Amino acid sequence: MKSMKTALTHFLALSIAIALTALLPGCGKSDSSNSGKHVAIEVKKQKYHCPMHPTYVTERPGDCPICNMKLVPFEADMQKDGHAEHSGKAAAPGRVSIMLSPEKRQMIGMQLSAVEKRDLSFVLRTTARVEHDETRLASISPRFNGWIRSLKVNFTGEPVEKGQPLCTVYSPELLTAEKEYLLALQNYEKFKSSPDKEQVLSAQRLWESSRRRLVLWQIDEKEIRDLEETRTPADETLLRAPFSGHVIAKTAVEGRAFTAGETLYEIADLSHLWLRASVFEYEMPLISVGEDATISFPYLGNKSFPSKVTFIYPHIDSLTRRGEFRLELDNPGHLLRPDMWANIDLKVVLGKKLTVPSSAVIDSGTRHVAFVDAADGHLEPRELKIGAKTDDYYEVLEGVKEGEKVVTRALFLVDSESQLKAAISGMGEAGGKKH
Repeated sequence: MKSMKTALTHFLALSIAIALTALLPGCGKSDSSNSGKHVAIEVKKQKYHCPMHPTYVTERPGDCPICNMKLVPFEADMQKDGHAEHSGKAAAPGRVSIMLSPEKRQMIGMQLSAVEKRDLSFVLRTTARVEHDETRLASISPRFNGWIRSLKVNFTGEPVEKGQPLCTVYSPELLTAEKEYLLALQNYEKFKSSPDKEQVLSAQRLWESSRRRLVLWQIDEKEIRDLEETRTPADETLLRAPFSGHVIAKTAVEGRAFTAGETLYEIADLSHLWLRASVFEYEMPLISVGEDATISFPYLGNKSFPSKVTFIYPHIDSLTRRGEFRLELDNPGHLLRPDMWANIDLKVVLGKKLTVPSSAVIDSGTRHVAFVDAADGHLEPRELKIGAKTDDYYEVLEGVKEGEKVVTRALFLVDSESQLKAAISGMGEAGGKKH
């Protein structure tokens, strides 16, 4: 009995020892596994890419399956030849800051220019069409009915001088009015020395009223004086040119009847002309009345004339989206003619503005980007908000500050490097997820 108890005790001790032995290695293995797992989380896996095909990214070294070129690690490539990716966030989408060593900058010929305020002005060039001065147009429209007896000016385009006869007309209404004027004149002369002041005043008013009627019918002063001297009403009356110019329209024909208000001639003065110029809708705020302009005519040997903006038309053409403004020009020798075309150079003065050279700006179509030389030596891409543009400078509203320096030469190489680094970085992240 005693021996059986002893055997049972030994069996239980052996079982406990075996159990403890099994548990101790398991605990050690679990700790080792967890420790390795933490290390794997904390250590970032190395990634490799092909220098010729940056889209190929893997976690294993070797050769590129496309071109058999040796794969290079990301970190080593970023630091090669003095390049290093800046830790700061890029201000321009699709680009990152890059580091170029002084040797590299000299090798590619990179140059910098300062961001500073300048007196900004530029020449706005457009075209204009010569046209008649609308204030120097006249319409010969008799204010009575009648017939045309004879023409003195026979064709459109014929030059005329002020007071030159255009045609003779016969009008029963005008003949009656002239007779009434002569009777009123004789009556006034008869009673003007009368002691009856009321009778004199009445005769004078009748005479003045008859004369006023002829003046309102646009009878020339010379015709009225001739009537007063001859005391005989004329069967025919001359219509005269009101000023010097040329005939731009003519409907008068010998023997033709006309009614009151009907236009027989249109005359324009060529000694002073207008030029109507047009610019795009976005350029209209740059135009102001009084701005100096130079007008040149290529077919006159580029002969130029100074002028000024005299009027800005208030409407925009709905089809062309262009606005118009007017210039004026004297034409004493009638060298210029309506409907000629001219070149206009308009000097626009914008004043002192914060500017960068145009060679420092990359215009992608949707944004403007410049590379700023940062204090730590990185070239940082900045998105700019641009105002006015000239041939040499851009006005900057936002993006850079006065005194900063921007890249003006080798900009294409710098931008290409920045975009390549951004693309490689983005593809590296995407490749790490795939592999």
